[in-house]
Amino acid sequence: MKKFKLLPVLAMATMFLFVACDDDLLDVTESFTFETEFVVFSGEPSFTDNRVVDLAQDQSLINQYGSKIKRIELESVRYWLKAHEGTETQQLESLTLNVANADGTDSKNIIQLDNLVLAALLNNPTDLPLNSTGVNKLETLAAEPPHQFLYLLEATANEVPLDFTIVFEVTAKMTANPLN
Repeated sequence: MKKFKLLPVLAMATMFLFVACDDDLLDVTESFTFETEFVVFSGEPSFTDNRVVDLAQDQSLINQYGSKIKRIELESVRYWLKAHEGTETQQLESLTLNVANADGTDSKNIIQLDNLVLAALLNNPTDLPLNSTGVNKLETLAAEPPHQFLYLLEATANEVPLDFTIVFEVTAKMTANPLN
């Protein structure tokens, strides 16, 4: 008879334990990487280009967790040239990469660089110093549906013609709760 009285008490204690548990115990955290390329071919020293990045379409991890994503944190951003046709002295006097809503509104700077010798970047992945305002914007847009954002690239070079492909690689950590 004592067993039957103890069983409901244990069941209630177990239930309170599960209710009191932090939701974070069920979180899933995974890292992922995505790349965006800009092909530059211009006879002018200044250029601009943009790319819409759709992580839900491009990343199965983002598509899988969708609205259950709690946050995305950038771990690193690297850049390099995968192609370059130009002189050894050709450089970008300035380069900015902004991130904005997919429609181009509310642009925030993520990267600002000066005096980049293009030949030195060929097949040479390099970590980037990041602007926290742009990082926060990118993390928010990547975490929230529809998981899309716009990259806006602007640069000015010292020599023309410009003929190169620049790659930006982002490594990020996604945290989601599959039960939310």
